Amino acid sequence: MKLAVRLVTPIMLALLAACSGGQDNSEPPAPLTDIDDEIALTLNWKLDTRAAANRASYRLRPLLLGNRVYSIDTGGTVVCVDVASGKRLWRYDTELAAITGLGGDERMLIATSQDGDIAAYRNVDKGMEILWRTRIDSEIRATPVVDAEQVFVRSVDGKLRSLAASDGRQQWVVSGRVPSLSLTGNSEPLVRGELVFAGFDDGKLVAYDRSRGQVRWESTISLPAGRTEVERLVDLDGSFVLRDGVIYVVSYQGRLAAVQAVSGDLLWSRQFSSFQSIAIDDDALYLSADNSDIWSIDRRTGTAFWKQDVLHARKITAPSIIDDKLVVADLDGYLHWFDKADGKLLGRLRVTDSRNYVQPLAWRASVLTLDKSGLLASVSLQQ
Repeated sequence: MKLAVRLVTPIMLALLAACSGGQDNSEPPAPLTDIDDEIALTLNWKLDTRAAANRASYRLRPLLLGNRVYSIDTGGTVVCVDVASGKRLWRYDTELAAITGLGGDERMLIATSQDGDIAAYRNVDKGMEILWRTRIDSEIRATPVVDAEQVFVRSVDGKLRSLAASDGRQQWVVSGRVPSLSLTGNSEPLVRGELVFAGFDDGKLVAYDRSRGQVRWESTISLPAGRTEVERLVDLDGSFVLRDGVIYVVSYQGRLAAVQAVSGDLLWSRQFSSFQSIAIDDDALYLSADNSDIWSIDRRTGTAFWKQDVLHARKITAPSIIDDKLVVADLDGYLHWFDKADGKLLGRLRVTDSRNYVQPLAWRASVLTLDKSGLLASVSLQQ
């Protein structure tokens, strides 16, 4: 029997809160402020990657491999672009109704669909060649992860699967609890050594043995609280990160936590709410909160270095790190650059008139952005 799961986007949360008896706490986006000593930014190139009209763009993050970037639209068309020049190298139609970006590595690309399709392709000079294709009985909204001879796929029904990279054969499947109401996205699996880590919509982080799918440990990051289903949302939706044996994970309406990767022991946690991915360096975690404030958090203690609210309610993406700077994109197509040390706003450049949903990609000294209409662009600091 197919599992029915109610999914909501962050945009719908205020409406759901109002319908369930809560207040509509949505705020108007903060106006753009003047910037003192603004840095000069350069638009290197931009390219319309669309081959079909995008109907949903929340998870269509491009895949960067070497000097090439690959994007897929909701019609299933893959476009390969040379990052340095912005030249489109080829286009290939998978005929899949994609709702998340491509996964893969230098050996193969993995495309998925809202119908549960999982297809593997060999990357060739002029396009892609199909290797295998299979189907599961659920939507796939998390980017698949290829590691060694396994493909890990997280689906909306709360299941994590391991497939053989050679032929798509299912090796094992495990399930997490799915609340009746959850956010549209799912966090992608994280693979390190003999373990694969998965975050679930009930606020739990679980470590599995990658060879057989057995649970090594599970840790509750956030517990549902409140009277309404909206108030009880605690999804682990953003991509979590691992550094020096510690996993950092954040939940919506819940907590930001540091967990020992080997044992699952909680090192520290603090109240926080985000459905975005975490950026990390040697000293800090950088996060976009659900209200679009940007935070720098000491990754060893969980205390805040700084908070920047100049983009409050502008529906920003997760931050990306470029050298000593942070970059986010917003609802009006602007890229904003910040000093990583103190959060000072350094510069901005409008790349498009459309909203950016996905975290910018760092490539050398530039960033790549993709707006909801499929416009791919490269921006760098002017030397």
